[in-house]
Amino acid sequence: MKVLWIVNLIPREAAEVLQIRSEVLGGWVESMIGQLRNVGDMQLAVVCKASPGQNFSIEIDGVKYYGLPYSSRTKPEELEKSCGRLLDEFKPDLIQIEGTEFPHAKAMMNAGKQRSLPVVVSMQGILGGQYQYQCGQLPVDEMMWSRSATDIFAAWILHLRKRVWFKPRMKPEREIIEGAEYILGRTTWDRAHSYAINPHAKYYTCSRILREPFYTEKWSPDKMERHSIYVGNGYLALKGLHFVIMALPQLIREYPDVKLYVAGYKPFTEGDRRPFYKRGYGAYLKKLIRDLGVAEHIEFTGPLKAGEVAEKLAKVNVYVLPSAIENSPNTLGEAMMVGTPSVSAYVGGVSDMAEDGVEALFYRNDDPVLLAWNIKRIFDNDELARMLSENGKKKAAETHNAAKNAEALLHCYHDILRG
Repeated sequence: MKVLWIVNLIPREAAEVLQIRSEVLGGWVESMIGQLRNVGDMQLAVVCKASPGQNFSIEIDGVKYYGLPYSSRTKPEELEKSCGRLLDEFKPDLIQIEGTEFPHAKAMMNAGKQRSLPVVVSMQGILGGQYQYQCGQLPVDEMMWSRSATDIFAAWILHLRKRVWFKPRMKPEREIIEGAEYILGRTTWDRAHSYAINPHAKYYTCSRILREPFYTEKWSPDKMERHSIYVGNGYLALKGLHFVIMALPQLIREYPDVKLYVAGYKPFTEGDRRPFYKRGYGAYLKKLIRDLGVAEHIEFTGPLKAGEVAEKLAKVNVYVLPSAIENSPNTLGEAMMVGTPSVSAYVGGVSDMAEDGVEALFYRNDDPVLLAWNIKRIFDNDELARMLSENGKKKAAETHNAAKNAEALLHCYHDILRG
């Protein structure tokens, strides 16, 4: 059986051989590759979205990697021909598309259908289900008429990013889902949204495999930093960091030593040289932190590798997922696998990953008061923390079981090829 994936990034092992920068995201791609390369009757090729000039064809431990370089100037028919050449070279039995909103996804689907190849579309998130949450449920209309220049700037940038950058990506995604015969998903949320677009596609379920460090690192109340909080993303309004910041004053009142760690670069810096359309949310966060007087309680960690994230999760008191929408967030799965007591917004497909009060504490994502209360519950009660930790580990070990998930994916492939 020969399977060809097309993905939105260059996996780390290929990037290292090519001596180019690897992505922090997409670790599950590498983890599943590691499982599939051990399957005796299978050959895997991975086509990677690449920048112009990154045209490569390499093989690493039995897995073929192809670069698919293109830019915004590349015509759809040219991209389709490039996909066709790769298909004719590798000659797969089946194509799997990861991510549905980029031009290469539709080009590969079209090229595959021209060659009568079965195509399975794997859901990461569904943009149509995320559109209304792009501004992070901030009161953008009110902010546009604020007396604060920062609020006005942030509101208009968030609005423009939603309408000009995000909305156009929804059309090709919808076309791909409408044209799919087979869909691969993970949650009730993505099943419902994909069904709403295409009720005729056959749906398969396969959860993600996490990166190796999260299976070995373990949280313990004996080594944790008391009154510390970890959030995995603060770069986009959709990820909801502002609501965690709003919860801080309520926590500081009772725990003056409370510390919030946010993974990634600080989204605002002096002399920021990024394009102006990328600075809106950062400007809002900077003002919010200043207005609330909580700067000394927040630390942006900079980009972290998998082992560093796992180590951080093992040492904090609470993990928080404050997103306005998610499908099946790997960051929550990683925290649960490590055993970090978790507080999560009740959004999207998260309810498939944990049960409220058993494996995590849920709250409405735009309610910082309830968020602060749930964090306080864990701060004050080590028995509750231990219970959430143990139950979370058991649930995550089931959801992210590497062998079981690889078997589910192989079942999907064999079932499709049997017709």
